[in-house]
Formats: sequence, C-alpha cells, structure tokens
Amino acid sequence: MKKLPALLIALVLPLVGGVSCARIKAKSALKDGNKQYKEENFKRAIEFYERSVELDPNFAEAWFYLGSSHQAVYRPGKESPENSEHLAKAIQAYNKSLETNQKSTENQKKVRLNTLGALTAIYSEEPHRDFATAYKYAQDLVAENPNDIKNLYAMANLFEKFEQIEEAEKTYQQIRKSNPNDPKACGALANFYNKPLWDGRSKFDQAIDVLLSCAALDPNNAEGYLKVAQFYWDKSYRDPMLNDDQKRGYADKGLEAVDKALQIKPDYFEAVIFKGLLYRVKATVETNPRLRQQYLEQAATLQKQGLDLKKQQQAGGEGPLAPPPTQG
Repeated sequence: MKKLPALLIALVLPLVGGVSCARIKAKSALKDGNKQYKEENFKRAIEFYERSVELDPNFAEAWFYLGSSHQAVYRPGKESPENSEHLAKAIQAYNKSLETNQKSTENQKKVRLNTLGALTAIYSEEPHRDFATAYKYAQDLVAENPNDIKNLYAMANLFEKFEQIEEAEKTYQQIRKSNPNDPKACGALANFYNKPLWDGRSKFDQAIDVLLSCAALDPNNAEGYLKVAQFYWDKSYRDPMLNDDQKRGYADKGLEAVDKALQIKPDYFEAVIFKGLLYRVKATVETNPRLRQQYLEQAATLQKQGLDLKKQQQAGGEGPLAPPPTQG
C-alpha cells in the first residue's frame, strides 16, 4: 500500500485534529447548556447552546435545545420586539435541527420527534397559527413513528384546535379502534363527544355509550362506572338547557352508575362523594319539601362518609408521590 506523502500528512492531520477538537468543545458546551436548562436558567443556557452550534453547525441536538430555550423564554401575548425575536429564533433553531438531524442514533431520532412536536405546537397557536404548516409537521411526526399513540393524540388535538371536527372524530375513533382494550383511548373519545363542538352542544348520549363500553372492558374496575356517574353529574348540574325532569333523570342514571362502582369497591371514597353530589342535584329539582330535605340530608351524610374514608386511606401509609420529571 502506498504511503501518503509527508507533505499531505502534514496538511491533513491538523484539519482532522481541529474538527475533532471543535466537536469535543461543542459537546462540552452542550453539556453546560443542559445543566442550565435543567435548572431553568434558559437565557444562560442559550449562550452555551449558541457556542455549541457555532463550534459544530451540524449538531442537531444543540440546535433543538437552543430552540427549546428560546421558546421557554418567549411569553405568549407579550408584545415586544425582544419577545417576538425569541420565538422567531426558536423556529429558526428547530428548523436547523431538522435540517442537520441524520437520525443515525436513538437520541437523534428522539430529538427529531420532539422538534416536530414543538413546531406543530408553535403553528397551532398565535402569533404563527397556521393549520397547513402545523398539519405538515404533525403528519411528519406521525410518519416518523406511526406506532406511537401519542402522535395520533397530537393529530386529533390539532384537528380540534382548528375546528376540523369531523377529522378529529375520525382520528379519535381510529385511536380507539387500534387500541380496543385501552381505557385511555376509550375515554378520550368519550371526552371528545362530551365537548360542545356541534353548534355549541355536545353529543352526550354518544359519550355515555362510549363510557359504558369503556366500563365493560374491565367490569371489575370501579373507576369505569364512577366515570359514567361523573359525566351524568356534570351534565345534570351544569347544563342550563336541561329542564327539571331531564336533570332528575340524569341524576338517577348517575346514581345507578355510582352504585355499581360501590358494589365493586365499597370504600371508594370518590364514589361516595359523587353519590352525595348527585343527591344534591335531585334536591334542587324536587318539589316535595319532605323529599328535598331527605335528599339534602343524604348528601350531607355521604359527603361526611366520603371525606372520612379519604382521611382513613391517606393515614393508611400510602407512599410519597414521585418527584416531577425534570426537563432535558
């Protein structure tokens, strides 16, 4: 094998060494930036990330965190050139991250997904609200990882934000169909139908039908029936368009559901409390003074029982909550 001429070696080695040194310094700057990022010192983090991409312009991870830091500093609704510049720089950095991301490592793939998610969110809100652009990034997000249900939820939420109600419904239905045994997917469709998206009204009956099918997925789980009861209470208590007979009917159906929950789990304090709330609804529409007083007394008794159960269970030694996840 021919040896490289000494002169060529003398020229190449400093270039290789310089590139390698720059990358090491870029990674060091990224590490320093991440430390500031985790401590939410975003303006300080920006300085380190800018140094990192200056040293290595193809450093996709540093571009992403530079964009994320600018977005964290940005304050929605605050009209000032400096504030607007932070969002503009966030968009610029995110796009540079996409441009330079080779998807050659798992971390780069994760960063790309996070970048697409961030851009989808930016173009879903003012001042850059634009459905076509947000949808393009959301489509890329789903295409990058079609098996991740979170991406489909993001797409459904996007359709909702832009009042693409039929497309949102189809997406929620698709999520449920693809995950027939997932209570979360079932509940998401029910929550969607319970929103006033159809000429200011909800599709409440469809929401209940979905919730009942959710409960049937795990008939020994009291939470499913409590959710049905909560929907009935919310409807009977909050909907000003209902007449007294409708409120009474919904409250009775809520009581049927909450009793199913208590049959499964007698010490379910949330269910006991909601049972009391449903009796309060019945009291508000009851014309018989004796029955009204009876319902109010039942509601008060149930509320006390529920709160006592809650205190007993909290005193029973449940472990502390896990700390919230840190950014970065």
